[in-house]
Amino acid sequence: MRKIRALIGMPVVVGNRRVGRVIQAELSEDLTRLDGLWMDAGLRGTRFIPSEQLEMLGRVAVMADDIGRRGRMRTEPLFRRAIGTDGRRLGAVTGAEVDEMTFSVRALELSRGLWEDLARGRDRIRTFTLNRENGDVVVDVAESEKEGLDDEERNGEGPDHGRRDRRLGGDDVRHHELAERQEDEPAVQKDGPLDRGQDR
Repeated sequence: MRKIRALIGMPVVVGNRRVGRVIQAELSEDLTRLDGLWMDAGLRGTRFIPSEQLEMLGRVAVMADDIGRRGRMRTEPLFRRAIGTDGRRLGAVTGAEVDEMTFSVRALELSRGLWEDLARGRDRIRTFTLNRENGDVVVDVAESEKEGLDDEERNGEGPDHGRRDRRLGGDDVRHHELAERQEDEPAVQKDGPLDRGQDR
């Protein structure tokens, strides 16, 4: 998967020739698919390449069949308010992850604010709907929390992965891991002569 934010500035290659660079990704109205890419083609102007003319979103370049059509970039970068199904305001959708081959949106990126992003990183939202009246993204809070827990257990991190209130030891080991390690270690009898003082 590729983050659409990471596509900005990437070269666009058509027929083994670089024709421009990506300046913006455009998603479908329901935020489920990549509609296409806007490209700065220099003297050829700003052009829109629809997803049907895209071959692949590569690691170093975007491969396309055609340079697209010239036009004025009318869309704005993705920025939608996110509301939970319980009515709480969750933050803002500021990005998305797209499949490199099918161009379908696999997850939306949810920002809960600058400090939260720095402390925990942005959340991945996979279960959502779009309120077509005001453009808000409605997130199924219960399903998202369940998905997050499943991901943590699958990665072997347990339910306290990514929590701000987790306590770490001096060597970045969690305190409950230190306690478990002490229980697992067998008791060792002290060697009397070695434990004595060396002042003789």
